[in-house]
Amino acid sequence: MVKPRKLLLFFVLALCSCAGQEPLAPYNPMGLSGTVAPEAETLFSRAHVLWKNSEVCSDPYQAIALLDRAIAIEPRYAEAYLRRGLAKSDIRDWDGAFDDLSLAVRLAPSATAYAYRGLISMRGGNILGARKDFDRSLELSSGQHRAWNFRAALNLLEGNTDAACRDFAKGCSNGDCVGLESARHEGICL
Repeated sequence: MVKPRKLLLFFVLALCSCAGQEPLAPYNPMGLSGTVAPEAETLFSRAHVLWKNSEVCSDPYQAIALLDRAIAIEPRYAEAYLRRGLAKSDIRDWDGAFDDLSLAVRLAPSATAYAYRGLISMRGGNILGARKDFDRSLELSSGQHRAWNFRAALNLLEGNTDAACRDFAKGCSNGDCVGLESARHEGICL
């Protein structure tokens, strides 16, 4: 049973790259919402397009370069820090990803930001920090499927199959059944 658990954990974590399991929110191709400097939003939009047609950032280095410029113009641009953190995680810059996601959490705390920061913590071996972030994400939004699935992976990592299956089921009931289906396929969950 150890091998299927490791395989499932790898599968769940591999799916959690730049953008996670669901398509990204629609973007404004002109990049102008009026909430931050227009040039920063234009740069953000150019980076955001790199996630447009897939769940994985097609060019994390280009995304980071564009988001660096957006952040230089607009240092309190929480969504740019979040996206840059996700791009940095794709190139395995775990410390940089964690720092960016921490800034995103401080600037605009959201269920999504906490879920992704928890994922980075888990990948870095900070189990307590990961669990804290997943729980905070779910406090902010019990419908945050990423947090349910990421916490399920953490539970598997800790050997708590029952809790993992419950969390995968919650993730599925909130629109993302990949983790639960994989766990069922591997015989971990019924």
